Amino acid sequence: MRGLLSHEISKLILSVGTHKSKRPLSPVEVAEFMQKSLDAGEKRTEIATRLYLEDSSIIGRFIRLLSLPTQVQHIVGWGSDPATVSFSAASGIARLNSEIEQIALAKAALENQLNKSEIIQVVQIRQRSGNSIENCIKAVLDQRPIIERRHVIIGKLTSENLKDQVKHLSQLERNNLLDSALKRHSADTTHLGAKLGDEYFVLVGDEHFHAAIMKFPQGFENSITEYLIEEVRIKG
Repeated sequence: MRGLLSHEISKLILSVGTHKSKRPLSPVEVAEFMQKSLDAGEKRTEIATRLYLEDSSIIGRFIRLLSLPTQVQHIVGWGSDPATVSFSAASGIARLNSEIEQIALAKAALENQLNKSEIIQVVQIRQRSGNSIENCIKAVLDQRPIIERRHVIIGKLTSENLKDQVKHLSQLERNNLLDSALKRHSADTTHLGAKLGDEYFVLVGDEHFHAAIMKFPQGFENSITEYLIEEVRIKG
């Protein structure tokens, strides 16, 4: 594939067209490699052939992820992690024209564990009715017999040096770093999921976890940043 090194192609092959939960690349990282190859002049049909995909239509769904804001991109994943929005669901969110609405729907998806069908339904209602994204989300939730809500905490790293350090890590490596930091500093609570981007982080947990995070010294963003800096030093 044009524009890609052999090890990048290998990671792509191991990350798409499989049902394994552990894949070397996140969906957004897959999209970035695909875009890199397209920019180098490769055709979508050739990319599909090299990646053993049935057709090239799925490539467009991957590329669509790159239009999402960074706060959403790093929570896009493959499995059923409570801190993850699935690839198919995220591709649906990307159909919204507003970044503010994309962030709002992604946050609601984590808080209420919206599935792919529900997210697509929210997007369709928004596009057809012109109602606010909040009202569209409520309309879909109102159809549920039981609403289960989880707390979602979105924060920003407060150290430019840390941002530079984690920027070069894969999504999986960043997630593992945040997971280790949380376990080290909040051992008495259990988080349901945690995702770390190169600028933002997302935490998902129950009421007890949310209350504990909100009590972190110096505010949760500064505290999480300090814990990550310590974790990088320990693992370095």
